[in-house]
Amino acid sequence: MQSKQPQATDLRGKVAIVTGASSGIGEAIAEELLKHGARVALFARREDRLQEVAHHLSKDGNGETLSLPGDVSKPEDVQKLVNEAVQRWGKLDIVVANAGFGYRAPIVEGDIERWKQLLDTNVYGLLLTLKYGGEKLLQQGKGHIVVISSVASRSITAGGGIYSGSKCAVNAIAESLRQEVGQQGIHVTTIEPGAVTTDFAQAAGYSAETIAAIQQMEPLQATDIARVVVQALEQPANVNISEVVVYPTKQTGMSAFVTAGTH
Repeated sequence: MQSKQPQATDLRGKVAIVTGASSGIGEAIAEELLKHGARVALFARREDRLQEVAHHLSKDGNGETLSLPGDVSKPEDVQKLVNEAVQRWGKLDIVVANAGFGYRAPIVEGDIERWKQLLDTNVYGLLLTLKYGGEKLLQQGKGHIVVISSVASRSITAGGGIYSGSKCAVNAIAESLRQEVGQQGIHVTTIEPGAVTTDFAQAAGYSAETIAAIQQMEPLQATDIARVVVQALEQPANVNISEVVVYPTKQTGMSAFVTAGTH
């Protein structure tokens, strides 16, 4: 007698928070979740851009959204995000920790303020998101946390040490969390994209030559990563996809441009 096959997870009616949702991968993930019937709280620092995204998504009639401006490096902002999502919809099912940015420069020439901003967002902000979002999921005894990292954690290049270092920390934190909460019914997935077409490279101060080289390798689109996220979320309750690495087909593992960034 064959055992009954586990059921895929239905995202309809699920409540998600997405940090860094004002552009790029975060915006694409929010849109994909809405298409699959989830309710999504959008969180980012750029209030004007966040409102534009929320209006765009609501206009398409995909589902319910909540727009909350804030900074992931501020505990009170992250707590407010979690609390308002729960107050609005009565629960929290999915936490997508996507907020982050890049910076590329030789270490001895580095801007120490940019270092601090990067680490505050990419590492400390991640920890706050996992702490406050994870607390709510543990109270409910179920849920899924998705952490957006980067292949920059695997391939270190000159000038990319600070960003790559932050993503090495992201991977370690996410894996530790998976081991800590898995027995309590919480899934944790780390997604590591390669080169993706977003405004990340320009914001990080990458040269025109580097950006052109990224385009030549036919980079991923933000929607590609969003679909991978949803695939991980839709797995049956007994399946945890712990880590996914997503490269453009033409990007080699040790490419000098793997630190082009993801979001």
